[in-house]
Amino acid sequence: MKRIFSLLLCLALLCGLLGGCRQPATAPAETSAAPGEVISGSTAPSTEPPETEATEATAEPGERSFGLAYVPEFGLNPYDCMCLTNRPILSLMYESLFVLNNHFEPEPVLCDRFAVSGDGLTYVLTLCDGVCFSDGSALTAQDVVASLYAATDSDYYGSRFSQVSAFGAQDARTVVITLNTPYENLPLLLDVPIVKHGTETDDVPTGSGPYRLSGQNLVKNHNWWQDAVAPLDANLVQLKLCATPSEVRDSFEFGGTTLVCVDINAPAAVGYRCDYELWDCPTTTMQYLGFNFASGICADPVFRPAITHVLDREDFIASIYKGFASAACLPCAPSSPLYDSKLASDYDYDPEAFATALRLSGVGRDYSGTILVCSADASRVELAHYIANVFADYHIKLTVNALDYDSYMYALSIGNFDMFIGETRLSGNFDLREFFRPYGALSFGGITSYDCERLCTSALENSGNYYDLHKKVMDTGYICPLLFKSYAVMVNRGAISNLQSSVDNVFHLPGGRSLADASVPYAELAYGIPDDPGAEGEGD
Repeated sequence: MKRIFSLLLCLALLCGLLGGCRQPATAPAETSAAPGEVISGSTAPSTEPPETEATEATAEPGERSFGLAYVPEFGLNPYDCMCLTNRPILSLMYESLFVLNNHFEPEPVLCDRFAVSGDGLTYVLTLCDGVCFSDGSALTAQDVVASLYAATDSDYYGSRFSQVSAFGAQDARTVVITLNTPYENLPLLLDVPIVKHGTETDDVPTGSGPYRLSGQNLVKNHNWWQDAVAPLDANLVQLKLCATPSEVRDSFEFGGTTLVCVDINAPAAVGYRCDYELWDCPTTTMQYLGFNFASGICADPVFRPAITHVLDREDFIASIYKGFASAACLPCAPSSPLYDSKLASDYDYDPEAFATALRLSGVGRDYSGTILVCSADASRVELAHYIANVFADYHIKLTVNALDYDSYMYALSIGNFDMFIGETRLSGNFDLREFFRPYGALSFGGITSYDCERLCTSALENSGNYYDLHKKVMDTGYICPLLFKSYAVMVNRGAISNLQSSVDNVFHLPGGRSLADASVPYAELAYGIPDDPGAEGEGD
């Protein structure tokens, strides 16, 4: 959704590290994340974009310039880069098999056709014909396999492929992916940058996107294979080197940067005071309340599921998150097709329903307990105080226990809390298994549930089962979803139009192919048998 901001509007914005605390690696949390934070990062060895040509590219006479902020510490390797500021650059240099639009729907890019076996354990993908990397070499299945394995070994993408048994190249244009768990929507996880085999660990791998690195800037990739309109009408994109959030802000306001992507609600936020156009970029980052199932008020099976009704999500999103989040009553982004709005309404703000449940529960008046939060994120600390004040109206005293990351994680591990505020970046299919499996990376407070783990697996196999999963989670009060965060994409006024930024694809434009355009019967790709609508037994 596009928003227009006027001159001197002041917002608290961030350079681009996605979160304050770090977490151990998790399977559904796609970063090194646990209930606390989103992305923190490793650094690339380079301190500036490596020279790829001896001659620096220049803009054409009279051409409108375009600039992007670049934080050299984090580099331009799409698997290692953990900096939000650099992600717009990556979305110009690299392409993926599929891309997620801003409704979390996969759209084919490098994949021409795909099919899934009847048991949901094997995917066969045919690559688009004529795809070339920026060096002129042709894309092959070997490149895709190497890229997917590189992603599997990365902090940024690796956890999403925990159910993949193998990636393989059947021939030059055919990729086979074998799973150990049936998946209906594997394309949701295949928005991974594809690079040339042998360059996966380079500071700047070779990509197939509309731009390539030349000297210290990006220039148009004349080997770009698509007939589609390029996301930018510029031959040259200047990279503006920055080291801090303030430098990113100053470069945008005064230094020639045209577009920045920021997390408004991140700990290192700085204020922007200029005229610009602003777009929301929805993410899969969920903030939620977790509970202690073993002791205290949240062990009560009547009280705990009713907590969702006492929280006015729209109110604290407006007051604390400046509108850059979406209220969520289910553990799924509201803009995703997997989110059932009718079901969600059963768990929305309803003080009377909460008061009734409180009377029926075993929770007495004047209970004293704690709500745990990581102190590195001021927004979450403010949210914890907001929630504590809500419960105070019902004579339940919750003291906010804001701890540094290590102390926070220790308190979680020993169950020293009644409630805690968590944050995790989920995969595009909103897999929740790490909450419920034994020793799961998001399993705190005694949340382990074999029934919910089974429902998670069923939902991955058939998306119609997400209803049952989400209903079980909410009726039992395993977690209480609060919101899904949005990033802010700020652009100099008039510099770009029709932008529909999506997670990990800032320059996403509408009008791409749909998933149905690429889906074909399994027999056609696996065995070369064309689909015959009149022949029974053929097809999926």
